Amino acid sequence: MIRLIASLFLLTASFIALAQDDPQQTLFTNVNIFNGTDNRLYEGHSVLVEGNLIKSISASEITPNEGATIIDGGGRTLMPGLIDAHTHLNMQFGGYGTDRGIQGMQNMTWEEIGALAYESAREYLPAGVTTVRDLCGMSQGLRKHIDSGTLEGPRIYTSGTCVGQSSGHGDWRWDPSVLRDDGSKSNLELLGITKLTDGADAVLGASRNNLAGGADFVKMMSGGGVTSERDPIESVQGTIEELSAMVTATSQFGTMSAVHAYHDESVRNALMAGVVSIEHGNLMAEAETFEMVKEADAWVVPAMAAFAEDIFDHPYYGNPDLPAYAKVQKIIVNAENWIDLANKYEINLGFGSDSVITNKEGWRQTRDFQITQWGRSFGNFRTLKAMTSDNGRLMALTGDMNPYPEGKLGVIEVGGYADIILVDGNPLEDLSFVGASAEMFGESRPSPSVDSIPLVMKNGKIYKNTL
Repeated sequence: MIRLIASLFLLTASFIALAQDDPQQTLFTNVNIFNGTDNRLYEGHSVLVEGNLIKSISASEITPNEGATIIDGGGRTLMPGLIDAHTHLNMQFGGYGTDRGIQGMQNMTWEEIGALAYESAREYLPAGVTTVRDLCGMSQGLRKHIDSGTLEGPRIYTSGTCVGQSSGHGDWRWDPSVLRDDGSKSNLELLGITKLTDGADAVLGASRNNLAGGADFVKMMSGGGVTSERDPIESVQGTIEELSAMVTATSQFGTMSAVHAYHDESVRNALMAGVVSIEHGNLMAEAETFEMVKEADAWVVPAMAAFAEDIFDHPYYGNPDLPAYAKVQKIIVNAENWIDLANKYEINLGFGSDSVITNKEGWRQTRDFQITQWGRSFGNFRTLKAMTSDNGRLMALTGDMNPYPEGKLGVIEVGGYADIILVDGNPLEDLSFVGASAEMFGESRPSPSVDSIPLVMKNGKIYKNTL
């Protein structure tokens, strides 16, 4: 009898142990799936999440573990969490309220910049954006605390300090500092947001230092910019030798390089040096440049807001007394030609919001309107693909430096990361379901939430649920 009781006790303990070992699961039922890659919805499906990955997808019933969380999708669209491939968390709200754009950040401390960077990061998850790629001045500090669960925010891919030449797009010194020529650095260079580098050796050192500091890839300025006041937007920045030095550093670490570039020559120089991610490219006007992008299997992340006349309603870009005004005028006239060539050559395109020096309402308005611009320019399917699977492919180019190597991003497939959103309608038919708005500076969302996205899961954890 004693032996029987002991055996039953051991058996019961074993069942309890097995139950305790069952991984946490979440089962979504009654959903229509947009998988990020196909121009259709897969209706009446279920999706099983186990831990932080997608375990099973089926049109038949899925039986989860005992104790699993079960969510009835109610016929909603289940799709990958959105990915924003061009953000500036440190500068999204920094310097707002000044009349000099990024120059207005020169008087800010790290305490201010860091606080505003986290406030920027908090904008994304409620809008269904589960991953962002930061393209200037963001190290891995914020990501560490988000990934550890101390703070809430999206996954972050970061390029570290902006690398660029003196007088270029990353040179934000006040004029007196330039004229003294005494080696003075701008406040933003002292804080590590930008780094002035002249010569291939200096670029190589700065690129390697970025990687040492936790950057996943490196970005360099190879042409003029809009928010920088000193450089003509047509200017060529960085020699091919300097660009190649960056590519040497990144390729040795098994990752990618990116450049800020607007016009044909600066884009071509970058491609010849081996760069694979062109940020902006809005002044690319020649078919040959688009052909080179296509042949190199490179990517372009356009600043679509710069193609819209609405941008002149912005207090900074629409001020005729500031250099940015004339620069935007030059970009807008190339819009139709650019979109035609991008569609003709079917180049790789990534969706990026790229909004800096603004307030919350202004950021939401420009980001949401750019979804509409994308739909008008490339169609709803390609827009959604750019915001999901295509951007996921772009993130994966970080290779050996990928901070999230366990699964694929931007797709609903077995083994992919459980970054999932539920959407109230069919975004293939209407992009407003993922936040698209009709006007750049119309009425903005009153909060970070896109209300037609009632549920947001990142890495298997639900961060928003208003079902």
